[in-house]
Amino acid sequence: MIKITKKDFFMILGIALLLVILIISGTRNKGRQVPGDEKHRPFIDALAKGSDREVTEKGCVTCHNPQSLPLPKDHPPKEQCLICHKISKSRR
Repeated sequence: MIKITKKDFFMILGIALLLVILIISGTRNKGRQVPGDEKHRPFIDALAKGSDREVTEKGCVTCHNPQSLPLPKDHPPKEQCLICHKISKSRR
């Protein structure tokens, strides 16, 4: 039988705690999926054809701006839409 020392126990506990923290933090604050509607289709198609994410995101502000579709006050920087808002594989 394998004897687990105090040092081994705390090492296993630390690794388990780290995994729990990573899992919890990885599931929080996820942005919504980019809708697959006709307004978003040109951007989805551009990304599918290999367009640069940063170049494609510049088109987001044509609709998502203070005049037409304002974002919530606590929304992070608007220039990085596709970091949080993912396009599902089935929509490409």
